[in-house]
Amino acid sequence: MARVTQADVARAAGTSMAVVSYVVNGGPRPVAEATRQRVLAAIEQTGYRPDGVARALVGGSTMTLGLIVPDIANEFFAELAAAVEQAARAAGRTVLLANSEGDASTELDLLDTFLQRRIDGLVIVSQAPAAADRLLNRAKTRHVFLGAAPESAASIGVDNFGGAVAATRHLLEHGHSRIAAIAGPAGDHVAEARLAGWRHAVAARPTAGRVRFVQHPFTVTGGYDAALALLNPSPLAPGGPASGASIFGRSGPAGARVRPQAVFASSDRQAIGLLRAAADLGLSVPDDLAVVTFDGSSISAYAVPALTTIQQPIAEMAELAVRQLIDPDPQPLRAVLEVGLVVRRSCGCPPAHL
Repeated sequence: MARVTQADVARAAGTSMAVVSYVVNGGPRPVAEATRQRVLAAIEQTGYRPDGVARALVGGSTMTLGLIVPDIANEFFAELAAAVEQAARAAGRTVLLANSEGDASTELDLLDTFLQRRIDGLVIVSQAPAAADRLLNRAKTRHVFLGAAPESAASIGVDNFGGAVAATRHLLEHGHSRIAAIAGPAGDHVAEARLAGWRHAVAARPTAGRVRFVQHPFTVTGGYDAALALLNPSPLAPGGPASGASIFGRSGPAGARVRPQAVFASSDRQAIGLLRAAADLGLSVPDDLAVVTFDGSSISAYAVPALTTIQQPIAEMAELAVRQLIDPDPQPLRAVLEVGLVVRRSCGCPPAHL
């Protein structure tokens, strides 16, 4: 079907294209109310919709923002996307969402596509922040990074290190001395900060003797595989720990693994995989194994048992990001937001504490 134009509306309303333009754009000249109603009726009759790109060329704005995340199937990013969309809608903007699948090349291709669509600004959880920043600066497109970002770019992050310290200390306060960690992938900005926080907490306590971490993706499968590596009592392979793992001390006959008393999981999705692995191995959480995780996505409250987690301020992150993109004169932004511990059953706290 041919696209309906302002000329079609003008013919249906019995008026000029200029008058139709004045009604659609709210000016620059006034239109008599009777004529305005006739034009509005013609718009309804013909199904006319304004050309967003054409209006952007005239007005300099598409009223559209972009959002790129690495994994929209991840509940945290899904909730973040919903919060960004809500904040943008409240400001009269529409959001285009894209999934980079955690791949830097895919991310840069998506950036090109968004720039062709003349977005007004972009919120991005980037896999290649330096390259993304250069491309967006050349295009003179406003942008804000969530997480890893070049030093000169606007960014919003959370205290990943401090949150991991708080999560691990909570497990230490339960009296556990063997607290393992399921970390995110090596080289990932967020994963490394959370791993460093866990290291800091366990190293500060002289009772934290035999501890171990395994690095896997921020996925349910990653958490499951990591948990099997941590919890399975089979002896270590000759020559040391498995690939991607590190041990701070060990004990037991013939170098057998000592099962941790507690685990800090670096993401809620990993923690879900950990719960399944523990069940498959016949372990009860929290009776045999205490668990604390990081993210605070909605699934953490509905796991069995409900997960004690480090809560990220998703709504605040979204509102700050949208404001940075739409404010006429935004201030330089390098925000690091506080996180909080939400205590539930998986850490072993008694019901009265919840």
